[in-house]
Amino acid sequence: MRIVSRTTRSLLEQKREKSLRRRAAAGTLASAFPKVEQIRLQLQFVPAKGTAPATQTHALYPSAQAYFEFACPHGDCDGSVDLNEVALPLLRRSGLQADGTLRCPGSRTAGGASRQPCNLRVDYWIAAQYQPVSRATG
Repeated sequence: MRIVSRTTRSLLEQKREKSLRRRAAAGTLASAFPKVEQIRLQLQFVPAKGTAPATQTHALYPSAQAYFEFACPHGDCDGSVDLNEVALPLLRRSGLQADGTLRCPGSRTAGGASRQPCNLRVDYWIAAQYQPVSRATG
C-alpha cells in the first residue's frame, strides 16, 4: 500500500505531474490542428506592486505540444497561467487571434513561511497562422 503525504510539497508535485500528463496527452499541434502553421503568444505581466517580470513571447510550430499553460514568472510562485480555455477554441474554429487578461492563481512566499496570493495580472495575445488553401489548377 502506498502512503501519500498531504504536505504542501506533495500537493505541488501532484499538480505538476497532472500538468505534465495533460501536456503529453494533448499531442502536437500538427496532430490536433493540422492546418496550423504557427502560433505566436505574448504574455505581458503587470504586478500590483514592484517590478514587472519581462514580457514573454512564444512562437509555436506544428511539432510543439498543443498545450498552453505557462509557469508564473515569479520564481517563488506555485501557480501557472492556463490559456488552454482560450487557445483551443480559437484553433478549433480557425480563428486568427484572441487577447485578454488573466490572473495568476498561485501563491508566493511573503518573506517568511506564510504564503500570499500571487494575483499577478497577465495580459495575453494569441495569433494563429494557417497553411494557405491550395487551389487546384486545371
